[in-house]
Amino acid sequence: MIELSLLKKLISFDSQSFKTNKPIVDFIAGLFPAKQCRITELKKGSVKLYNLEVRFPGEKSNKPLIFSGHTDTVPTSSRWKKNPFQAQVVGNRIYGLGSTDMKAGLACMIMTALSIKEKPAQDVTFLFDADEEAGCTGGKDFAKRLKFKNAKVVVCEPTDGDLKIGQKGGMEIAVTFTGKSFHSSRTSYEKNLKFNAIQKACRAIVALGELEKRLEKKRCGLFAPPTQAICKIKGGTAGNVIPDECSFEINRRLLPTEQKQQVVAQITKVLKTIDPAVKIQEMFWGAPNLLDQKSELFKMSSRISQEVLRKVGIKVTSGWTQAGLFNKWGDCLIWGPGLLEMAHQADEYCPIDLLEKMTKCYKELIAGNG
Repeated sequence: MIELSLLKKLISFDSQSFKTNKPIVDFIAGLFPAKQCRITELKKGSVKLYNLEVRFPGEKSNKPLIFSGHTDTVPTSSRWKKNPFQAQVVGNRIYGLGSTDMKAGLACMIMTALSIKEKPAQDVTFLFDADEEAGCTGGKDFAKRLKFKNAKVVVCEPTDGDLKIGQKGGMEIAVTFTGKSFHSSRTSYEKNLKFNAIQKACRAIVALGELEKRLEKKRCGLFAPPTQAICKIKGGTAGNVIPDECSFEINRRLLPTEQKQQVVAQITKVLKTIDPAVKIQEMFWGAPNLLDQKSELFKMSSRISQEVLRKVGIKVTSGWTQAGLFNKWGDCLIWGPGLLEMAHQADEYCPIDLLEKMTKCYKELIAGNG
């Protein structure tokens, strides 16, 4: 199986999200004629990152087909028992960092692109971006710079071949309460209410917890309720000094039916009841995605899935993908090899038997997109 050999090679590249992805991008670009490739250099701090576009102009451009995959992985950890950059095949599994998330998807994208020998009926573009795991620098560049209309977009993230038609939106909000520092021996209940930044933050977190309870009642189709969590907190300088600053970060997952502005306003209202001077900063926003099951992309994909994979699993994903960036171009589906539950895990692996089949699915999409 050629996909398996290619996946082994892709795993050998150390493309952890805090490093440059130039070696893996150069390798992928080297598989295609230079005239079909466009590499864009980006910067994130002192690290140089690279986006790659591989284009196949079609007879028409009114219904372009786009395949998307990211070249970076999460950082490895000390919990790995295997060499994360040396692929190992055990039975139906291939182990290695990024094997599931998402170098298996990259391998299927590349093999699909290499199979195009004649001019397709519609434009086909393969997007390989940087930094998806740590800020979406590459995805944001593509979304800002590239112009597509009426597109069909396939994000080749791990879905075990299921058609993931939707995802929640993702939001991260930084909150900072301020107060006044002085020796803790001189405080009181009233002074803590007024000056103790940690106590303000604690009261705010309790109030936000009441909001979380109400979210449990919300529903939208296949989606679980929206969620909200405090994922990071920092405050205080010493065990005997009243803290004059405390900050924490809220992670909020939105249903496609929820409006971002209303959610922010709701959170802001809760926080300002604790202290009107609270500082609130939006750190990240990723839009939700929901593919209409009456759309041409869904109908084509479900037919192909039944023919090739002998199943049509229709699901939504609990995580966020760049479908939330790229659905501005048209309909967006998350569909790829690999097991989502193995993503970001030590001794990550990907089932082998789906690799060749997913490549065939992608080829069929191109052939049917007339």
